[in-house]
Amino acid sequence: MYSDFMTDSPTPRLTRRESQELTRRRLIESAATLFADHGVRATSLIAVAENAGFSRGAVHGNFSDKDELAAAVVQFVVEDLGPELTRALHSQGSANDRLAAYISTHIDYCRREPTRAAAIIAAVGYLSRSAAASPSYGERSADSVADLTALFEDGQRRGEMRDFDTITMALSLRSVLDAAVPAHHSIEAGEIIALFDRATRAEEAPQ
Repeated sequence: MYSDFMTDSPTPRLTRRESQELTRRRLIESAATLFADHGVRATSLIAVAENAGFSRGAVHGNFSDKDELAAAVVQFVVEDLGPELTRALHSQGSANDRLAAYISTHIDYCRREPTRAAAIIAAVGYLSRSAAASPSYGERSADSVADLTALFEDGQRRGEMRDFDTITMALSLRSVLDAAVPAHHSIEAGEIIALFDRATRAEEAPQ
């Protein structure tokens, strides 16, 4: 009987830091769901709090304003998808093979996690139009495609890709993946792969 009592010991209480992190995570996930369904501007902070089971004070205790919350949603999705994209970018094969793997991985994620895909589109669109995001937003956009830019630069060094502005190409690809793909689920990965393969491949790329 004593041993039975010992096995029914209560679940350890969360530390203050763990509790704060859990609250923040729940608020971000709540915001992601509402952003995906209604857009950022149409979603109030109190709606985010109530959807997560908190009072409005919980939002203000973790985020200074809606811009910061939207940025947190973007970071949340990027951190979820990021490791998969990193593996694709560092897989075996030519730069064009790795580009194809990157595109396929991104599209597969959007189809597997449609709410998160829609949430990041809404959040990025909101932040790009926000006055508070202005001058620094362009710099953050360039930073967000740094790994993809590095892939294009590597392809150019190897002679596998033609000469083009790598940041412009990277941002163009991400625009298609972040906007068109989640909005149109019938889009085929092969079509986008072929489009950007033709746009980047050198005329006589090494075999």
